[in-house]
Amino acid sequence: MSVGTLSSQQLRSLVEDKWQRDADALAIGLHVAQPWKTPGVVDFDAWKAHVVRADTVFQVREALLDAERSKGRIILLTRLRQGDLGNDVIARLARSRLFAIDHWASLCSLFKAKELDRSVCDASLAEALLECAPADGYPPVSAGLLDAGTVWRAVCRHVFEMGEREPDLVTLLLWATNPTASARYTNVGDDLRASLRERLVTNLGEAADAILRFVDCQAGGEALALAVACQVVFGDGDEGVLDAAAARMEQYHDNRPISKHVGRALGRTANEAIADLDRSDDPRLAQQHLQRADELLRQFRCDEYAHRSRLTLLGYEQRLGRFGTQVTTALADLTPDAIRRCEQLQREIAAHRRAKIGQRTDQLSRTEMTLRLLRWLDAPGPVALSFGEMANAYRKELAFADWARESVCRGEDVPALTTAYQQLDRTVLARREAFNQSFAKSLADWTATGSTFKDVLGVEQVLAQFVAKVAEAGNRVLLVVLDGMSWPVCHELLADIRHEHWFEATLEESSALPAPVIATVPSVTTYSRTTLLSGEVTKGDSSVEKRNFEANAALKQASDKRHPPVLFHKKEVTEGARGVVGDDLSKAILSTNNRLVGVVINAIDDRLGSAQQVREQWTVNRISPLAAILKLARDSGRVVVLASDHGHVWHRPEAKLCAGDGGSRWRPHGGEALDGEIAVTGDRVREDGGSRSVIVPWTETIYYGRQQNGYHGGATPQEMVCPLVILMDRTSTYTGLFPCEYPKPDWWTAPPVASAVVAETPVTVPTPRKPVGLFDDPVEDDPNPVVAPAKNPVPPPVPPGGVWLDRLFASAGYKDQKDFVRRHAPDDDLVRRCLQALESSGGIMTPAAFAKAADIPAVRLDGLIARIQRVLNVDGYEILTFSRTENRVELNAPKLKRQFDLD
Repeated sequence: MSVGTLSSQQLRSLVEDKWQRDADALAIGLHVAQPWKTPGVVDFDAWKAHVVRADTVFQVREALLDAERSKGRIILLTRLRQGDLGNDVIARLARSRLFAIDHWASLCSLFKAKELDRSVCDASLAEALLECAPADGYPPVSAGLLDAGTVWRAVCRHVFEMGEREPDLVTLLLWATNPTASARYTNVGDDLRASLRERLVTNLGEAADAILRFVDCQAGGEALALAVACQVVFGDGDEGVLDAAAARMEQYHDNRPISKHVGRALGRTANEAIADLDRSDDPRLAQQHLQRADELLRQFRCDEYAHRSRLTLLGYEQRLGRFGTQVTTALADLTPDAIRRCEQLQREIAAHRRAKIGQRTDQLSRTEMTLRLLRWLDAPGPVALSFGEMANAYRKELAFADWARESVCRGEDVPALTTAYQQLDRTVLARREAFNQSFAKSLADWTATGSTFKDVLGVEQVLAQFVAKVAEAGNRVLLVVLDGMSWPVCHELLADIRHEHWFEATLEESSALPAPVIATVPSVTTYSRTTLLSGEVTKGDSSVEKRNFEANAALKQASDKRHPPVLFHKKEVTEGARGVVGDDLSKAILSTNNRLVGVVINAIDDRLGSAQQVREQWTVNRISPLAAILKLARDSGRVVVLASDHGHVWHRPEAKLCAGDGGSRWRPHGGEALDGEIAVTGDRVREDGGSRSVIVPWTETIYYGRQQNGYHGGATPQEMVCPLVILMDRTSTYTGLFPCEYPKPDWWTAPPVASAVVAETPVTVPTPRKPVGLFDDPVEDDPNPVVAPAKNPVPPPVPPGGVWLDRLFASAGYKDQKDFVRRHAPDDDLVRRCLQALESSGGIMTPAAFAKAADIPAVRLDGLIARIQRVLNVDGYEILTFSRTENRVELNAPKLKRQFDLD
């Protein structure tokens, strides 16, 4: 020990019982060899004692003489032994002896203990605890026994400042980075350091020794950064050790090698330590250590392997780059294996700290969208013959592809990923342009032949065919027109609206979706929105729209005569620039008299003319004042009809400016259509000169007039197919409406991975460990495994032919189950269809594919599967499982046959 301190409390505990046995003595002598610092006075209940240091016989005699003259008590500290003093001196001390300090007895006194655990025998521990005892003493031990755990908890807390209890590896690693705390470790004696090392290694393993060696090498402040670097140097799973880098790391480890087992343990510990820092109030703490870790990787010359780390910025960027390189490779030869490799690399990105803490949510979302586009490119294109089939195919599938590609088309800050995204965007565009050209030709034919509304609707039919009918069914209606909303934006917006407890509905009892809605030609606000709000193909401005909406015969018929339909435009919707809903609109929505209220919101259309360098995320709260309006509709129990007058296309880098006197995406039919354009003629075509023919581009890469963020008016399905969605709130009651669903295509989510069918057999498994943290890797097997029941995976068997289904329905067990659930029992034909669908797919399907194969309405899928599970999942056995999170419906046929005795 260095120069220590004996506090007043410690001195009192050392001498108080001795004075009680010799109350008349003026002096108590203590043999103290170390030059400890002491207080000048120690207070007792009835007196005070001065502390005197005397290291020669002369000084001792003088101190005793002074005490006798002043009649004051003293505590005499001397390095002399009793034999060095004369008998006359010893006789003047309490109990006629010089007491040697009994550290353990003193320590027991400080803890109010009567007995000491014999396993504690290191004097350096007692000295350290005496030196570092708090002013108010240590808390008394229970049952009067001072055990080893109590001693070590006190040592860790008061001597080394490690916290309230003995540290785990995470606490130890963070402690090492604290200069003040680790300095206390450096300043204690060798014996105490050795005792601490032995205790920690016994409790925590060799990784604790490695951390202490970092501190020994004056690298305690870099201990966490070194542990992070271990993730790269020592790898994980099948990854090999980077031997040269491991050798360079030894300079921070007392020039001793770090074993693979210890290096990987340090890497896992770093995950939890960084997670702890991320939960602190100052996020810069973690970043400083991670930045240093990247510097160490360069110092160890292994920075090219930084992708092994799930913590550092360099590792994250390399994971992005590897993903980008693989995407480029996959586009050159698009196979399922290449896509699966992309999915694996994307999962590594998602497992990285920067993705988990939400720091790069947009970046992570783009990687997910990239996978979706790759799966879409690998899937067969939609088979559409008629114009209506094309419009429906766009709404149900290609609009999702447009949503995804808008996320990736603007590039990244990682060059390899930017290159991949650009190539992916060009590949997707080529496939989309082929569909757009076919759609435009079909649109031109449909318009020229009279625009019969067999399997599509014109915007002029929305009021009569939907808005009025919803009201006639006994509901109060709020029509919200989002000017310029395309189906890609609508799908993105619906994903957020569903979180607000709204769900889609239809007027069809079969839950069939409303027919696709087609804008006017050209698809611009002046014509298409006025047509939508008038109920007839016409041209006008907001005043014309308001007048025609409120005079519409179908709407008036569905309204109270005293309270006709009312329409609010941009300036009437909000008060001021903050987006607060105006009083008149609020009163109209909340009123029980106004059966039909319309609102026009221009947020999306206005966005087309603004900055190109901002990627908008379409959510309820981003479109002011949509969130407030939906809340008012919920409070008043209104059905919301969400509609649009036209869509849009975004500006593309390769877009070219062409001459035209009309709008940004149309021009009068005054000559031949150029490459990328098409002439459209018919009664649903409007043009300022009165002509019923215009030229519009079918490609996304043509615009007329000034460059903007986006355009509309052309003949692409993005511009022509208008969203129309009926929304019901889950807390209200409606009549004449039925739930429906706008499902995502199968390629939107990754195919589920089948769970292995398991058999109960005893196998060797590792001893349970501490639960892993937020960024943990799987824990390695314990070197001393125990035998316990475990599950041995075997390949899932292929279900046999349909014969076993007949035996199932005839079995007594199945009939008993149906009787048991009586009221909720599913029909046998339904169960047969479901089991046959799963059987034909090897026992596992996505929910969308399952619903289609079993001929079940997607919106009713959850309820129907739950009813079948009540019959099949006897006694909690998971025979039929369904997970929306994992996008999987799975049948365990062998377990079903055993349960119902079908073998």
